[in-house]
Amino acid sequence: MKNKALITGVFRKDKSDKKGYIIANLDTGLIEKIVFDEIPPENFTGEIINYEENYTICSGDFNCHSHPEQSIYTDIIDKSWDLGTWCRNTIYKYSVKLQPEHVYLGCLRAFSRMLTLGVTSVMVSFYCHGNKKNLLDREVIRAAEDVGIRLYFGRMNYDIINEDAYEGKKASQKTYYETPEEAEINFMMLSGEACSNNVVVAPSLHSIHASTKEAIIKGINLAFEYGKYIQFHLSEDKGDVDLSLKLYGLRPIEFLESLLKKNEIKSLGHVILSDCVWIDDNERDIIKKYNMKVVLNPRMNNRIKTGEADLRKLLDKDIPLYLGTDGEASNDDLSITGERNFLKNRYTDINSDTIDSIGTTPLAFNNGFIGNIDVNNFCDLKVLNKDGNIKDVFVGGKKVVEDGNLITMDMQKDIEAPLKKSLNKLFIF
Repeated sequence: MKNKALITGVFRKDKSDKKGYIIANLDTGLIEKIVFDEIPPENFTGEIINYEENYTICSGDFNCHSHPEQSIYTDIIDKSWDLGTWCRNTIYKYSVKLQPEHVYLGCLRAFSRMLTLGVTSVMVSFYCHGNKKNLLDREVIRAAEDVGIRLYFGRMNYDIINEDAYEGKKASQKTYYETPEEAEINFMMLSGEACSNNVVVAPSLHSIHASTKEAIIKGINLAFEYGKYIQFHLSEDKGDVDLSLKLYGLRPIEFLESLLKKNEIKSLGHVILSDCVWIDDNERDIIKKYNMKVVLNPRMNNRIKTGEADLRKLLDKDIPLYLGTDGEASNDDLSITGERNFLKNRYTDINSDTIDSIGTTPLAFNNGFIGNIDVNNFCDLKVLNKDGNIKDVFVGGKKVVEDGNLITMDMQKDIEAPLKKSLNKLFIF
């Protein structure tokens, strides 16, 4: 049992607190055993970690939608900006200048902050390839591995350039641009490099306005072929709906269903839709019919004034829901607890346990699952003190945060200091 850990204490499971213990395999990162109301075995020879009853052990949070490289913009944004202004002054201004060090250090900042906030897994949507194939993509993965977070890396295909756009936007889009064929090749190369239990590489799409019909078909089918989830922004703002109606004569989710009915795509059950702010009742019915999943980014949508997804109607349809933060520069922070608290304050008529359950439906990840505490799920945990603040965090049974502080890296020395130096050159303060 030398490569195993035994963790005892009060576990929050199925909306109740139960005293017990779990045994985690540190090689696979999976929970092998969970027992309540029994004394732990006396002959256990692996690592033993005991928590007193004034601590609560919970499943680590899953951030289902994130652009971690955008943490580099946190010091230059104005919280009053709408979506268009935000894009103009951040990604469309600086993404053409991004170098590997900016991506790596920016992601280190984002991932380290997530961990100290109790986020143990994150699904990233990355499209800033910079005409460099997988060079910048590798930096995102390297950052996740170095800091110790579990990463579902969505390699986005962005294959539309708006020739009528202003110069900064057009220049940025040219650095994102890949043909669907190039995106497939680069995905397969990157996927072949990923060999960690903590990393999944998957195809991803940007949006109706940044992905052609060809890219959408190829991306959805490619993800299905490789047994991956595929995520893309959908109906984040009204412009996406208007564009879909113009291009296809259908609303965005109706358009996806039409591809399935025409046998142009093989499935919709592996599709995760980000935002879904501007969807109607029929589209919600379609989401439910084909078992698609929705990730909500409520604080980001509120900050950049794109609207608000109808949580009540999504819950009424029993649609699998997850929570995301988007990038740190378009949010208050990278906390999923923060997203839940925002929803609780916004929807006071919805039971708080219902909101707390959002994002806890297990999601397949390599040879296990994330989302809650159970056998064959990854041992990703956050330990809360009596005030509800983070004490410790575990990823795969290994401690990465202790007493609220990251222990895999020195946040100031290894991340903040070199990042500040690097950004002084990028932003030319």
